[in-house]
Amino acid sequence: MNNDKNKYLTIFLIIGFSSGACVSLIVSSFLDLNIGISISLGAGFGMLLGIVIGSLIDYERQNKDK
Repeated sequence: MNNDKNKYLTIFLIIGFSSGACVSLIVSSFLDLNIGISISLGAGFGMLLGIVIGSLIDYERQNKDK
C-alpha cells in the first residue's frame, strides 16, 4: 500500500500557507493595510497556489509510475 500518494500536495499546502502569511505580513506593514484581512487573504492565496503546484507534481509522478 502506497501511503505517500499525495506527498507533494501536503508539503506545498503547508509551504503555501506559511509563505502566504509571511508575505502578507510584510506587504501589509508597508502599505498600512488591515492586518487581519491581509493575513487571511495571503494565507488563502498561498494555500491555493500550494494545492495547484502540489497536485500537478503528484499527478505527473503518479502517471510516470504507471
